[in-house]
Amino acid sequence: MPADLDSILRFYNPAPKATTAVFQWNKPLLGVFRTNLNEELLDSLVADECGTFAVEVKPNEVQTVLVVDKQ
Repeated sequence: MPADLDSILRFYNPAPKATTAVFQWNKPLLGVFRTNLNEELLDSLVADECGTFAVEVKPNEVQTVLVVDKQ
């Protein structure tokens, strides 16, 4: 995967309850992956045909997501 097609999203849940972060990507996606802080792949996430994907975030947790655009 060419690095110029990759985007990293890093976000934090400061709330005392778990929540769901929902993103809408405005480009065609090749894939969406949850990673660790070193940006090593953990698992893949499902994006719908509109480019929307969701990530569960525990209280006080940092999440990192790799988004790979299609060329």
